[in-house]
Amino acid sequence: MEVNTHGIEEEENEHAIERRVYMDITPRPKQSEIVISLKNQAGEEWQSRCTEHFAWKAADHIIELEKKIDFYEGLIRKYHSAIMSEILDNDPFTGTGN
Repeated sequence: MEVNTHGIEEEENEHAIERRVYMDITPRPKQSEIVISLKNQAGEEWQSRCTEHFAWKAADHIIELEKKIDFYEGLIRKYHSAIMSEILDNDPFTGTGN
């Protein structure tokens, strides 16, 4: 059986080839350059038998902060679009609203 990252798996047995498609597989998120460099630095120092490196912890922390930033930016966009639609609905120049 060969597994790939495209969400398709083929299993060959003596009777038939069974093809399965998995739709819930998501690709790994792209990491920022600073996260990649910190993880590379931590990996290189780990090979020389250092314990868990501060750079790896910093990279994990940066990833969490990036997720929070994306979440808050989404909230701001949602709030901004709701406010703008309310303003446009009540605009006296467009003739809609009160």
